[in-house]
Amino acid sequence: MALVEEGEEVEAAASTVLTHTARTEFLGAMSRIAACTDPAKRAIILSGGVDTSAILAAARELGITFSCAVTVITGEDSPDRAFAQAVALEHGLEHHIVRVTSSELIECYLPACVRELATFDGMTLRNSLVIAAAMRKVRELGLLHAVVGDGADELFGGYSFMWGSADDPAAWQEKRDKMCRQWTFATSALAAAEGLTSHSPFCDPDFVAFALTTRREDCIGVRPIRLVLKGPAVEHETGKLILREAFDTLASWRRKDPIEVGSGITIITHDAFWAEIVGDAEFETARTEAEQRGFRLTSKEHLVNFRAFEVSFGSSSNATNGWALPAKVRLALGQGCVGCCFEIGEATFCNVCGAYPAQR
Repeated sequence: MALVEEGEEVEAAASTVLTHTARTEFLGAMSRIAACTDPAKRAIILSGGVDTSAILAAARELGITFSCAVTVITGEDSPDRAFAQAVALEHGLEHHIVRVTSSELIECYLPACVRELATFDGMTLRNSLVIAAAMRKVRELGLLHAVVGDGADELFGGYSFMWGSADDPAAWQEKRDKMCRQWTFATSALAAAEGLTSHSPFCDPDFVAFALTTRREDCIGVRPIRLVLKGPAVEHETGKLILREAFDTLASWRRKDPIEVGSGITIITHDAFWAEIVGDAEFETARTEAEQRGFRLTSKEHLVNFRAFEVSFGSSSNATNGWALPAKVRLALGQGCVGCCFEIGEATFCNVCGAYPAQR
């Protein structure tokens, strides 16, 4: 028994040291962002989740300020609303809540997001519509810099699909490291489209170097998680343990909600949302025609995205095999990505159509 207790004490002490190191490294990353941005021209895109709440906690510790916070929601029941309002109030931030319907986001931002990101992948575009609206608001406020939380989920196992490999932590770490070596984020392109620069402390090279030393057990575990602000806590497996423990915030033990869920735009994944835009018969006809051309369309949302994609990158005098997609070549039918025939090399996920697994 004494040996077990001693082992637990050593493990707890190591965890405390690691948490302290995480704090130190994160504060350094925040300091570097502050050094290259004007506080009067700096906003935070605030979801009220673990990541952006940690950013504000670190900023307060360092005396770093923001001109304001910006949150985008599609309804008053959007999960981000209550958390973001509470966090902004706690930090005394001027808080701009952009209230917009899912239909308005699609109408205003879908063509530009498709064009900027060269994709018709639903997951990428749902999240990007919300980010684009936030960046537009930052620009309208006359600001130049947007601080975001990109990278935390990839580094610390925030996504539920990263919670496996419990019996093989080395494999988990290898997959995590590979994901982070290959990561790309839409945020920088969407910010640049509005004349802004985005910054994430989680993408700071020194912080990334530290984060990649963490193990599965430092990131994944069962803890009491809240779905709503001040709601009951339910024991549940979750990621980002090290970040949750490093900074004590109102959202430290909030459930991980992707941007599309937190904002409420996830509703557009349902075919019923598109009923008045794309009829069932029209969809089946369009899907069959696309399949004959080598494109697999999985939903009405996917079809609408594809149509916008085709407008931007279809027939052109500069096209390769009928498509003028930057840095991408469309191969013959039966080659390349299983969902769109664009070249993907050895990638398992296609960032053009969203197919996974994308290999044939």
